[in-house]
Amino acid sequence: MSQYLTLEKAKVTKKHYENFPVATLLFPKAHRDAATILYSFARNADDIADEGELTMNKRKKLLREMEININTIKRKKEIQTPFFRDLEKVISQYSLDTKLFERFISAFKQDVEKKSYINFDDLIDYCNKAACPAGEMILSLFGEHNKKNVSYSNNLCQALALIGMSQDIQEDFFKNRIYIPSTEMKKFKLKESDIKTKTFNHNWKMFKVSWLKRIELLLNKGRPLGENVTGRLKLQIKILIAGADLLVKRLKKEDCDWFKNPPELSKFDWSILLVKIIINKK
Repeated sequence: MSQYLTLEKAKVTKKHYENFPVATLLFPKAHRDAATILYSFARNADDIADEGELTMNKRKKLLREMEININTIKRKKEIQTPFFRDLEKVISQYSLDTKLFERFISAFKQDVEKKSYINFDDLIDYCNKAACPAGEMILSLFGEHNKKNVSYSNNLCQALALIGMSQDIQEDFFKNRIYIPSTEMKKFKLKESDIKTKTFNHNWKMFKVSWLKRIELLLNKGRPLGENVTGRLKLQIKILIAGADLLVKRLKKEDCDWFKNPPELSKFDWSILLVKIIINKK
């Protein structure tokens, strides 16, 4: 029997949403179960911020309740909610810093209230809260959390977040949110009406080139993480990087219209990447 009361529900959540299906399958079972609980926390909070027809006040209230539970764990007080009792076990067993969860919640609160970003630095600051804690949590699960690894991981998580934004421009627009900074919109003469009408014109193609160069720079800065960790985590990191490289390659294609046919990776794609990584493993 699992040590986690809500693991089966968390597995369903993860299976429904997961963009990187190969990733945690490579983990030892104990790490995989812990990662599934962590994923469920992030996914549930993200859904509160983004999904359904909840009012802004209701979203804030639900996120505040999550924050209260994290603070209760932080103060080592008794937890009543089964899911947060599970989360407390993960935090305790792997010595996770509760500030990582606070950063996540801060990002989701931001999603509720903030619908646009001024410049690239403003967007990266958001990524540091919305994406980077996930990388630090996984490093902690494997005992690989140190300053150098965190730096590499942050660059990778930022790149992965920006790739996701590139894929979801249309979807985010209809949630009344544009992640592309206003300075970029102005520089490349991009219009919100283009997103609405799915008009991926010359200006957007010029923006695409510049945007992907930034993503590639972040990927290259984070790439050393794949050589700096060991075991199954090393394999996972290499597969994630290979997946990101493949998505960038597809996003670059001349005929890739980000509004009408943003690329995704299938389970078959991930399987091929896994085989290639194993064959080329040094």
